[in-house]
Amino acid sequence: MKTEDCVPSHLSVSAEDYRHAISRLPTGVTVVTTIGPVGCTANAVMSLSVDPPSVLLSLTTASQTLAHIRSEGRFAVNVLSWADRRLVAQFATGTPAERFAGVPWHRVSGVPVLTQASVTVVCTVRETVSLLDHTLIAGTAEWTQVNDTPATVLYGNEQYAVGP
Repeated sequence: MKTEDCVPSHLSVSAEDYRHAISRLPTGVTVVTTIGPVGCTANAVMSLSVDPPSVLLSLTTASQTLAHIRSEGRFAVNVLSWADRRLVAQFATGTPAERFAGVPWHRVSGVPVLTQASVTVVCTVRETVSLLDHTLIAGTAEWTQVNDTPATVLYGNEQYAVGP
């Protein structure tokens, strides 16, 4: 059987089928924060470059956090520690005040960072690009912190601890 024999003549994937399939891609769980304080849960985050040190993240174009990032020009990517995995839900819903309620945080150059994050990278916005219903944000790293705590990884509908 040839490979092309396995490909349907028309390609169409429902949003539900896509979510199910892509949930099998293990991903770090982060909270993106910016001056306000404002923040949201995000898992579309990746290293972009080491020269200069940069990250790339994707937020829905309707995101309040995105609006603040564009306005302030700075943000932090906080990789959630296993101990703080409950913050996934907290930063996905509610008002900014509700999202930060009871969460230890401090500012680094004005940007709120989660004190107990496994990893934090504070960035300056280098470029934004609108694509479909999301906006890609490339940020140049200004400050990093790594704690010796297990990070949270999402796979399927479950969270797992990885690291020390």
